[in-house]
Amino acid sequence: MVLNSQAILPTMLSSGTIWNPVGVLLIFVLQHALAEISKPVVVNLRETSVLSCNSTCKRELLWTFKPNSENLQVLKCVQANCIEGDGFKRRAKINHGTSLTLHPSLYNDEGWYEARCDSEILCTVHLDVLVPSTVNASVQHNVTLPCYARTEKQMADDAMKILWKKDGELFLEVRNGHTSYGSGFTKRASISLNDYWDGDLSLSISMLTLSDSGLYQCYYETEEPGHPGAVTLTVTAHRIVTERQVGDNLTLDVMNSKRVTVTFTNSEGVGMLVCSVEEGTSSCDPKYKHRVFVVNASLVLSGLTSADSGSFTLKDNVGNIMSVYTVTVKDMAEICSGIAVLTAILLPIILIIFVALAGLILWYKCYRKPQQQQRNCCFKRQPSTVNIETELLREPANIGLSQEETCHHVQEQPDIPHTPVEETSPEIGMPTEKKDTFFGE
Repeated sequence: MVLNSQAILPTMLSSGTIWNPVGVLLIFVLQHALAEISKPVVVNLRETSVLSCNSTCKRELLWTFKPNSENLQVLKCVQANCIEGDGFKRRAKINHGTSLTLHPSLYNDEGWYEARCDSEILCTVHLDVLVPSTVNASVQHNVTLPCYARTEKQMADDAMKILWKKDGELFLEVRNGHTSYGSGFTKRASISLNDYWDGDLSLSISMLTLSDSGLYQCYYETEEPGHPGAVTLTVTAHRIVTERQVGDNLTLDVMNSKRVTVTFTNSEGVGMLVCSVEEGTSSCDPKYKHRVFVVNASLVLSGLTSADSGSFTLKDNVGNIMSVYTVTVKDMAEICSGIAVLTAILLPIILIIFVALAGLILWYKCYRKPQQQQRNCCFKRQPSTVNIETELLREPANIGLSQEETCHHVQEQPDIPHTPVEETSPEIGMPTEKKDTFFGE
């Protein structure tokens, strides 16, 4: 809880029990001790935190951090010379007089900070560092921001206390059975009181706008934070990319908004107003007057031409972008021409690939495979043998058949001549002289 001396002192002065010297002294002591206690500063993890202090100091300025009854130096400045304390090196600096800036903010930076000018207390500020969850949604959609707490299961409706803040300001509050809203959120935000007994404090927001983006915080009972302590909501416009043909219709969703403005930007960046739609009635530019009609919550643009290629932007009554339609309109002649060009490019490539594959298959069947078979047969060939035994000189030679004769797929090899084996009679030895005489006769 954050104390405020300006709220406490008038209450004390209104009581007649302290109008005595001791009471007056107590007032000044409290005023000096409380000094200036501002609202807590709430930042997300690693964002920049600014601890404001609207005072001046021409002497020694000292900012200290007080976690768990400790007193740590954050920044000490004498005139323009400043020294950072341990844990705040290259993160702390003075801005706008005596205000302290921390960047980035770390999770354990959370706590009380005090500024002194010499011994005089100038400011006391509490820093809350959050680790928010993130929820993304589109314009005009509904969203639920989660928050849970350990609530009492049998609490009466008029005893429930729920508080939601957006960027530090009241968004929705349930107290004593009554629900109050921040500016601009009436009837768009709600909480289920039945879910409160289950520990569910989730916030539902309908018909989102871009201005709903921000940091949301959940509290219950005596402003105890729920879990998660914060939710970052990011609202973005619809972005639709579509293709149409010449003569088609384009339907733009105006989402039941009170007033919608439709603008068109062509491919060259030139923009123009198309129509304004208010409560189902359209007021259009003469170029579009006879092509636009409203059906339920939609604006229909008929008879598209190639000139309609571009972006159609829909804005609400305060200028927030609701949706963006990026349209490409194609003529059938262009489509057919594109197909013909694509075919002319791909067909030769396909034919080349087909011919190459066919040639590879034929080469394998007609050359590679027979060559492999021939090699296998040659490896199996057995050499011819002629066995001539002395005792079988008179018998015909025993000639083995070659393995070649069993190879049907191999070209026949030419016959190799062999010297025939003849039968011979042993010559009867005679003297040389008589042998010569015999032949001489």
